[in-house]
Amino acid sequence: MIVIGKGTVTRPDALTPHIIDDEMRVVGELKAGGFITSAYRRSEGPGFYFLAEGPSLDAVRERIDNALPLVIANFATVEYDAIYEI
Repeated sequence: MIVIGKGTVTRPDALTPHIIDDEMRVVGELKAGGFITSAYRRSEGPGFYFLAEGPSLDAVRERIDNALPLVIANFATVEYDAIYEI
């Protein structure tokens, strides 16, 4: 299943270079493992989007929610939608 995630940074004041570096490291690992197929930052303001593949929407949600440092620290939330190619 392909899932698009829309991340909203809820605490931009709490972002530090250390947590941003951790976030980029984890995203890189998830991309290298083929779980996240692409990731994007918003051009204006904090936020991000990604495409991920997993067995189900719930499986993708669980993996992301337990992997991304911004989500774990409650500095960001993610909305998930299952999508398919047309």
